[in-house]
Amino acid sequence: MDQKLPNQIPNPGDSPVSAFDRLATIASSGDPPNWMTWNSGRFMRCALIVSMTLGVGCQAPQIARNALPVPPRTLSANAAPAVRYQSPDPEAKNRVRSLNDASRPNDQLNALSEQSSTDLEPEIADRSKLVAEVIIKGNQRVPTHHLTRNIGTRPGRYFDPDRLQQDVDQLWRMPEINRVNGPYLQETPEGVIVTIEVLERSVINKVDFVGNRGITDRALKKETGLEDGAPLDVHQVRMAKTKIEEYYKEKGYPRTQVEILEGSEPADAQVVFLIHEDQKQRIWKAEFEGNQIATDGRLRNFIESKPGILKMFGGLVKRDEIEQDILRITNYYRSLGFFNARIGREVSESNDGRWITIRFIINEGPRYRVRSVAFIGNSVYQSDQLDSMVKLKPVSADSDEGGPPEFNVAKMNADVVALRDLYGSQGFVFANVEAEPRFLEEPGLLDIVYKISEGKQYRVGNINVHFEGDYGITKREVVLSRMSMHPGDVIDSSKLRDDERRLGAAQIFADATTPGGAGPKIVVRPEELKELERHAGADSSSPYR
Repeated sequence: MDQKLPNQIPNPGDSPVSAFDRLATIASSGDPPNWMTWNSGRFMRCALIVSMTLGVGCQAPQIARNALPVPPRTLSANAAPAVRYQSPDPEAKNRVRSLNDASRPNDQLNALSEQSSTDLEPEIADRSKLVAEVIIKGNQRVPTHHLTRNIGTRPGRYFDPDRLQQDVDQLWRMPEINRVNGPYLQETPEGVIVTIEVLERSVINKVDFVGNRGITDRALKKETGLEDGAPLDVHQVRMAKTKIEEYYKEKGYPRTQVEILEGSEPADAQVVFLIHEDQKQRIWKAEFEGNQIATDGRLRNFIESKPGILKMFGGLVKRDEIEQDILRITNYYRSLGFFNARIGREVSESNDGRWITIRFIINEGPRYRVRSVAFIGNSVYQSDQLDSMVKLKPVSADSDEGGPPEFNVAKMNADVVALRDLYGSQGFVFANVEAEPRFLEEPGLLDIVYKISEGKQYRVGNINVHFEGDYGITKREVVLSRMSMHPGDVIDSSKLRDDERRLGAAQIFADATTPGGAGPKIVVRPEELKELERHAGADSSSPYR
């Protein structure tokens, strides 16, 4: 079956180029040889072998002995712009930049590339401006590759002093490094040798506590945040000392002190805290002295330092909490008009030091009264109209309640809400009302001045409905049917609150009691605010438009 193939068939010893030329000559001839008609399948297999040989190159054993032509070191027009050339010679950089012109013919581009590479050879040969070696000394536990992986100064790159300074700063910030010495530079014909000496931090072998009886070592260690095997940070150890003292105060040990036996020096290998543990104290009783306007039970509701349940659960002594209780009682008295009230405290301990009694000493002082009420900034409503809306004001002399009323913050805040609702019912939804008590030279009297910023009157424009959640099954008409106002109506803030409550009571939306739900909310956005957001580049897809 086998026949001898003609000489035109590529020989195994031919180069890939000559073999491909032979096949091209045979295919273009008008009279194909008999071997092609003899077995076209054999020809296709031969052509496939030759094409595979051209593709794999030296992987074919028959061609491995022949030297393949080496392509020239030439960048294509597409690859040249992506190359970053680093050279101290600006003229050489300009010559290489001419390669980026993709409009040049290929032959001209190749010629420029060969010429530029030839011109750059003397510059690259000057290795004194390169980094020859980077040496890290002094590290014993930290691997060298761990220190150099974030360093940009590396052998073969051009030496950059600014980059080297950044690398040194990076080493300083590493938690394992305590100190960095250097860098030390050595200039050689082969380049610059950079030497950096580091001093590692000591490793914490153990965190120990001495003298603690009421609190376990495990709880104290968790509070400090120190871990065995971590680098020793002296500043972190000192912070841990403060954390232990604060923790003891929270647990009812107000006078506990802590010392650092080991761990305050960089060479220490372990951390040891000496704890002078105090007697755990609880509150036995909280008393009040000098109070007349308020009962002991009323004042006890404002403090946190009070006996625990059955004298056993809670009631721990916290010195900072006692000072906060003084401020709470003072604010309560001032809300009632006792602006000159003074609050003190006395703390007495039991014989064994386990229980304390707190006595709050109160000097109430005079209670201030309201002499007059005034309004500033109102133009839509007259002062007498606004005066009829407030409740905390002097009454006429012929009234049964003649005389200035006693000042009360709760009543004054209620009057502020009433004035805001008055403006809000007429479309002034952004009206702002602030109350300012002004003290007089006459002791015990003050004036209340309401500062009003009316703003603009608004009507209902577009009513947009925005749903949040995984499923949008509620129709827009369901929400609109529960709205009491329609486009064109003057906005009434009280009606908006009623509509918001009505939507929440519909039980078709999430409310504040539902996990992840905040309840339905009605938001009023004026047109000028939309314009400001549009000019500021705000998101135009906001649901409230």
